[in-house]
Amino acid sequence: MVFSSVRSHPVALDSSSQAKVYGLFALALALTVVGAFLGIAFAQVLIGSGVQIVFLIAELLLIFTSRMWIRSSPLNIILFATFPLLSGITVSPYILYVLAGYVNGAPILLNALAATVFMAAGSAVFALTTKADLSGLGRVLFMGLIGLIAIALLQIFVPSLRTGGAEVLIAGVGVVIFAAFTAYDVQRIQALGRLGANPFLLALSLYLDIFNLFLYILRFMLAISGNRR
Repeated sequence: MVFSSVRSHPVALDSSSQAKVYGLFALALALTVVGAFLGIAFAQVLIGSGVQIVFLIAELLLIFTSRMWIRSSPLNIILFATFPLLSGITVSPYILYVLAGYVNGAPILLNALAATVFMAAGSAVFALTTKADLSGLGRVLFMGLIGLIAIALLQIFVPSLRTGGAEVLIAGVGVVIFAAFTAYDVQRIQALGRLGANPFLLALSLYLDIFNLFLYILRFMLAISGNRR
């Protein structure tokens, strides 16, 4: 699952706005965990009814319409909270697939979570301590994101791209891109806002970075060390 965040031109953010961004980001992570538990608890109903597809479409709609609702209170907090909840629900079948389909699925899942924490933290530290201006990476990273989406679509029709060295390479590139996106967004949260953006939009961008970073790290670990049942 790969989503793109909305990005535009810089304006200054004060410290209270930065705190709000990180508070909203923490809320999104918590709601993702809640959604994942709900998805696992009601997995049979969700998968059997096909409502997962409806939830996935709803996520896409929330992303693509974010500029329309992100400034309307209290609609923005309601829809912002809805998105990670749906994300947790829709990712739960994949989590169950990893646990049930791989002998070492549970350790790989835990290792992927730990690796995501350390890599995201490393990206954040780099963003906050480097003297380099990462804003110039925006266009390059966006093109990389488009490439990942195109490859994901291609993998649906070319099974050989979903296994072996191809999957390792694709997942590895995804990890690099979203680690870079994390550094890029942390730096702009610290020093930059975006013209037309607000804390909700910045928090959503950071959330998408970390969520996709986790998914690509998990894919990478499964590709190099997953032991299918």
